[in-house]
Amino acid sequence: PCGYSCLLLLFLLYGLMVGTWSFQMGGEAPSFAARLLRKGYTDVAVIEPSDKHYYQPLWTLVGGGQAQAATTERAESAVMPKGAKWIRNAASAFDPDANTVTCIDGATYEYDALVVCPGIQLDWDRTEGLAETLGRDGVSSNYRFDLAPRTWDFIRNLRSGTAVFTVPSGAIKCAGAPQKIAYLA
Repeated sequence: PCGYSCLLLLFLLYGLMVGTWSFQMGGEAPSFAARLLRKGYTDVAVIEPSDKHYYQPLWTLVGGGQAQAATTERAESAVMPKGAKWIRNAASAFDPDANTVTCIDGATYEYDALVVCPGIQLDWDRTEGLAETLGRDGVSSNYRFDLAPRTWDFIRNLRSGTAVFTVPSGAIKCAGAPQKIAYLA
């Protein structure tokens, strides 16, 4: 296994786990890695499979017609700090007793310190018919890059009827987003 003496930041988009100290998805692992590097740590790694980085908090404004989706997308390499090892992979398991993280390709990484917090997986299939309807017939979501602009299309083209904004039960990322879009509409 490859070893990292300082900290292995585990960041899995759409995943089983997100690593940083206490942050959600949205680029906090690279940001936290940069802070560690500025403090003099030299063995810092970020596990991140994505080629693209999305600034998801802005998607509510995209859905409200106040921003363009393209401004929320950047190359992941643009947000990865110089000096951090970028492991372009996705974590599948970790073993705190052995101080290892295993990735989906079977690669194993050792660490001295690992910080892990759970991520949130969007589950469109949990609501019957939702996955097939998203982006059509006035049904949209600001929790997906390609759908946030559709939200604005539906809002600005609504001429009559009632717009319904829902808040899912349970844990959601950016819990204020469902309210913000209602105010922007």
